[in-house]
Amino acid sequence: MSEDPKITLARDSYDALAKGDLDHVRDNLLADEVVFHVPGRGPLAGEYRGKDQVLGYLAKFTEMTDGSVRFEPDSIIPGEDRTVVTVRVHGERAGRQLDDRGVHVFRITDGKISERWSYPQDLYNIDAFFE
Repeated sequence: MSEDPKITLARDSYDALAKGDLDHVRDNLLADEVVFHVPGRGPLAGEYRGKDQVLGYLAKFTEMTDGSVRFEPDSIIPGEDRTVVTVRVHGERAGRQLDDRGVHVFRITDGKISERWSYPQDLYNIDAFFE
């Protein structure tokens, strides 16, 4: 039995980010009208609309962590048009360590990510890490 394409898409997004391959993310994974919802009060919090804004967010995220952040999916649960991922995130920034868990919810439209919501376990920790 082959893997559900929604699982493959979510896993591929984390693999591409780990490699810093934003071209692959743009060209193969994101819908044109994609929206990312990033909670919190830190410098990365906000709503990013369209490929340019989402890629800008991902580039800034990578830059602020010197490419050290890694997402490790624990479980990926596909639904009809949404896929839920429980994820562990590790990283380092300015001598500080990040080790948190959270949930990403992806809306998948025509085989591409059209929306993503992030729900960190400890939002205060995430905000402090990126200050």
